[in-house]
This record gives sequence, structure tokens and C-alpha cells, in this order.
Amino acid sequence: MRNEHVRPEPGHAKHATPNPQNLSVETTRLSLTPLSASTPNPSQSALPVRPGDIDAFMAVFADKNSARMTHAIPHPLSRSEAESLLARMSSTPFSHWAIRLEDEQLIGIISLTRSTCGTAGDIHSFGPNLSVFIAPAHQGQGYAIEATDGLLRWVKKRRLHRIIHAAHFADNEASARALITADFLYTGRKTLETSLARDGEHLALHMIRIL
Repeated sequence: MRNEHVRPEPGHAKHATPNPQNLSVETTRLSLTPLSASTPNPSQSALPVRPGDIDAFMAVFADKNSARMTHAIPHPLSRSEAESLLARMSSTPFSHWAIRLEDEQLIGIISLTRSTCGTAGDIHSFGPNLSVFIAPAHQGQGYAIEATDGLLRWVKKRRLHRIIHAAHFADNEASARALITADFLYTGRKTLETSLARDGEHLALHMIRIL
């Protein structure tokens, strides 16, 4: 995999907290850029949120099968709802990252958040919660695994977290395979979770990866 690439800002110390607009974690086929609501500098060639991103963002989450595997994304997903969701994701730097191909096309979102996952408490003792979503047209090509490995390498290098948590609905076999391939292990913890895109409660299985 390629090393991460950080474009330093003039006048900033080498080890200063990176500006989301200047950070790109590179893997073999992908670039991970943190979503940010900051006003971009027009002179910059790579921006966290770009004009065409909302259409690509909708391609990731508007699919019914994708929405059913989330807690908080409704189906159908309107454009205004997608715009609000993207704005919320962009409000906290380094929590949500755009997954982009070499041509800068957004094909997915990967996140590390402290959002509650599990109706029982104490989930945060396992570390932040990882989630990865790839647009249906780009699924089945290993992009979720590659993005996960790239982001967690970045996290480990900076010693930001020691343990990463993830969970998936029991009927989400694709996520199960991807997380296992990405070296996540089942903890044995199971919870009943809801989704805006499906009725009732559904079994979720919890996993961790130690960095």
C-alpha cells in the first residue's frame, strides 16, 4: 500500500494537527479524505467535500439494501435528507472520511465515531465504532477492506486508539466477511438494534480489532 500523503500548510509546524483539507490517506487504489464543513480554499486541488459529492453520496446510501444495514438512514432517502446527513457527517473533523478512487470519484464513506452502537451500555470501553459503506456499483471489489486497513494504519501510527469496535446486523453477510478479512474478531456480544429502513428490532453482532 502507498503511504499516507499529507499536504503541509505553509507556516505550520511539522507535527501540528493536520487541516482536514490538506490530508489524504493513500492506499493502493484509494484516497481517504476527511469530510469537513470548513470553507475550502479555491486554490486547493483536493477538497474534503466537493460539488459533485452529494450525487455520489446518495449512490452510497439511497440503495435500499444499504440503508437497511444502517441505524439512522431512511429509505427512500431524499436529496434534502442526504444533504443534511452529509452536513452532519462533515461537522466533526476526522470522524467521517470519503473513500475516493484515483479519479477522485467518491464511492463510499468510512467512519470512526463515538456514536452509540448497542442498546446496552459500556460499548465505548471497546473504542470508537467503525462503519464502512461502499456504493453498490463498487461493491465486491475489496474496497471496504482496503479502506479499513488504510484508515486503521493511520490511527495506529498516531496511537489514537488501541481497540476499534464494529458491529453488523446478523443478516449482513457481506459486512461479516469484510470485517473478518480486516482482522476483526467477534466478542460474543449480541444486541437487538433498530433501523429506520426496516421494521422492528434485529440482531446485531459485535466485533473488535486490536491495533
